[in-house]
Amino acid sequence: MRFSRDRRGQSVVVGTVILFGFLIVALGVYQVQVVPTENANVEFEHSQAVEDDFGDLRNDVLRAGSTGSTGSTQVQLGTRYPARTFFVNPPPVSGSLETEEIGPIRVRNATVGPGAHRNAIDFWNTSRTFETRSLRYDARYNEFDGAPELVYEHSVVAAEFDDAVLLRTGQTVVSEERISLTALTGSVSESGVEPQSVDPRAVSASDTTVPLEPRGGQITLELPTAVGNASALEARWTEALPAGATATRNVTGEAINVMLANGSDPYRLALSEVSLDATGETEPAYVVPVGSESAAVGETVTAEVRDRYNNPVPDATVSFDGENRTTGDGGRAFFEVNENEALIATINGTGGPTYERVAFDVSEGGGTAGNQTFDVRWIPSSPVNATENTDTDLEVQIFDRQSGDLINDATIDYSFAPLQNGGSPSLNPLSSPQHDGSDTLVFSPNNADVGDEFYVYAAAGDDVDRLLVRVIESGQGTMADRTTVTGEDTAGGNNDVTFTIGSSGPDTQNIEITDITVESAETNTGNTDVDNVEDTEGDTFVNTETDTTLVSGQIDVGTTATLSPTLQITGGNSADVRLGQFRDGNQNANMNKANVELTFQFSDGSSKTFLLTL
Repeated sequence: MRFSRDRRGQSVVVGTVILFGFLIVALGVYQVQVVPTENANVEFEHSQAVEDDFGDLRNDVLRAGSTGSTGSTQVQLGTRYPARTFFVNPPPVSGSLETEEIGPIRVRNATVGPGAHRNAIDFWNTSRTFETRSLRYDARYNEFDGAPELVYEHSVVAAEFDDAVLLRTGQTVVSEERISLTALTGSVSESGVEPQSVDPRAVSASDTTVPLEPRGGQITLELPTAVGNASALEARWTEALPAGATATRNVTGEAINVMLANGSDPYRLALSEVSLDATGETEPAYVVPVGSESAAVGETVTAEVRDRYNNPVPDATVSFDGENRTTGDGGRAFFEVNENEALIATINGTGGPTYERVAFDVSEGGGTAGNQTFDVRWIPSSPVNATENTDTDLEVQIFDRQSGDLINDATIDYSFAPLQNGGSPSLNPLSSPQHDGSDTLVFSPNNADVGDEFYVYAAAGDDVDRLLVRVIESGQGTMADRTTVTGEDTAGGNNDVTFTIGSSGPDTQNIEITDITVESAETNTGNTDVDNVEDTEGDTFVNTETDTTLVSGQIDVGTTATLSPTLQITGGNSADVRLGQFRDGNQNANMNKANVELTFQFSDGSSKTFLLTL
């Protein structure tokens, strides 16, 4: 038998081999050309995202330096490529973020000008340099050529290329009337692919500015830099500065010198320090008086402790002739003058430089109230009992001495001084510094013992008021101690006022109010009296000016209590009391702006006063 050769399958095999070859070539072309292009796009987008992160970080640093707030920014150090089934990706992109020591900020040819206390001027002459750092980001991209390194320093984010420098943000160091310098401290050293958080924290926030004037030439700010191309950076800074200011690099190229225009008005200098790793503490540097350096026996003097950035230092110790006081959040300590002799307030011990002490002239009488603008009042002004381990609300009001108006949004500084050793209460304002002229301070005894006493000070503007607070045992105290009083002007044509009187005592104890004394002070419209102050029954109980009349059964009371002859409130409950029309002698409700003071007399002999300005 003969067999012939069968060639019918050869074309299929050859075709398959050719197609497979084309596929291999296509995959190779895709791997060599398309994959790198797509990866370059991924890297470019990552580079843009990091620039956005750096902008957010820059804003957090500036916000911390100006307000004291704490922020947190995540920086996308690296990036990963999308998964590919048939193709090969290079290793993920790794980035690095680290701080670098660059030297001190220097302020040259300048002195603290008129308007600052002599201690601020003397301290400035000894300290005009401020160590700072820069923060640099760099990524090792596989495909994206020409990506910049990012540098943050002196309020700007600089993108550093091989042959150029661009600023990605504006600068806030110099404006037409203000210099704002932030020293960057702390250490950051991170590398890898995963996002890393950076948490700027204010070591010293720029709460205070001082006037700065030229001395012997133009005021010059020497700003050290980590940017290698100082010539290109110089041009970018010149473009960003306001008119009249110029920028040049120094001889070594390690700093940019910003020369300011010498105008007729001094610059206001604001300094701050921000840490990137939550380290650093502010230290007392000098002390200045707040208000007059003269006082009479019985008046309160105020000293403010500042750090090297001219900002207040909380929890600092001030010695007033050997008696120590602790500064509050506003850096202020208060002392009541008790002897007719010179009073010296010192910090950091004795024998230091002159700017570490302030001398107050003391006289037997006189005082400075006639020249003061602010009038600070604790309500009530009598001693207050605070129950152990329980928060107690203390109310303070700020008045204009001339008009009698409440001063809205005045900055109130609180501090305390123990009369015995031991105990560390905390003071927590509810609304300061934004308020309507009245602020509530929460006094927390914490570890204070029963019987401990504290002076609590409230300072605003040029006035200070002091309140004695005693810590008492739970369940003790007078009816006044166990009573809370809140009130408001209900507006409307009749100027009604509603008070809520509550009891914070145990359920088994009753609050008995036997009398309510109502007193009207002078009005804000220029009148000196309120002729007809009536309750809702039409019975006049305040006749003229500061004349007072006891009220017994003529006040409308809420349904939960009666006043005949006493107002009785069960422990833990409250009652609403409505006082009727408050109007002036012209029967014009709109003109009535009286200060109304109500004193509640309790059946145990205690009393409580509440002041409301309508």
